Amino acid sequence: MNIPYRSIDDYLPIDVAALRPKGSYGDLIRQRTHAIDGLIAQHGRIPADLLIERRCPTCDANHWRHELAKDHMDLVRCQTCDLVFVNPAFDEAHYQQVYASEAYQKIMQGLGESSHDYRVQRFGAERVTIMARHLPGLPTPRYLDVGCSTGFVVEAARDAGWDATGVDLNPSAVAFGRARGLNLLPLALGDGAFAPASFDAISLFDVLEHLLHPRATLEQAARLLRPGGILFLYVPNYDSASRLLMGAAAHFIWPTHHLNYYTPITMADLMRQVGLSVETVTTEGLDFVDFFWNRRELHGEDTSALEPLADTLQFLANAGAYGKNLRVLARTA
Repeated sequence: MNIPYRSIDDYLPIDVAALRPKGSYGDLIRQRTHAIDGLIAQHGRIPADLLIERRCPTCDANHWRHELAKDHMDLVRCQTCDLVFVNPAFDEAHYQQVYASEAYQKIMQGLGESSHDYRVQRFGAERVTIMARHLPGLPTPRYLDVGCSTGFVVEAARDAGWDATGVDLNPSAVAFGRARGLNLLPLALGDGAFAPASFDAISLFDVLEHLLHPRATLEQAARLLRPGGILFLYVPNYDSASRLLMGAAAHFIWPTHHLNYYTPITMADLMRQVGLSVETVTTEGLDFVDFFWNRRELHGEDTSALEPLADTLQFLANAGAYGKNLRVLARTA
């Protein structure tokens, strides 16, 4: 019998102050509805004619039940494949405007630019190390990071000797990374900038949850991988300690921006449907840091007695696949 135990000695703590500098996390929570604030101020709701009914973005079924409501939008659960997704949603043009907006760029600047160096050292290096384990014998992998933000993983890959490129639709993030000498391009994956079978590794960190058509994006990524290439992605884990503890108040439940909510099972199912073979599924997170922040900052509670336990509790959640960030690595045939 194979029991996939994880050792607590392997747990890597996170410097939350370095990751979320100068109140940037609180700013994100307070500004999460920036994309619809004008509509709500004018109409008191989102006008129905601005929303479009969606079929399940994984299996294309049209049978679902209501899951929860938040920020004037609804999450539903597919009755065929169990995926949770926002339905109805805005059209593609709306989301393109949101991610190019000044308000969104300011949110991401607060979160990403000040913490870029820390992200390179703590997260970029870790992710490159994980991918390298699955690419033995390749001294200079060709790597594409889709939705690269400021390019912190691209920078870590470049520093490791990889041929690394990133694409992102956020103009300020791309400009920030390019000023550091990184090969970042203001493109979407579907813009046709790359030839098929061009890359040994492709990553999509915190990308699929934002997309109206995530399956199509995965299919595009798979076509760009060479035979035996790997795809590595992160998405929020709907079956996480964050949601179990906070319900709809979990900050990753962000229906104006996060349109799809995966679990280890529904993500593995999506990978198989696009012809990728899943090799690893793990979770990591800041579930308890976020929970304590919620109780302390929004409810005025004293969490000081429990906060020293955050890392131990987080390890246990991660080991049981209940961490907030779902990591999946898959390979082409």
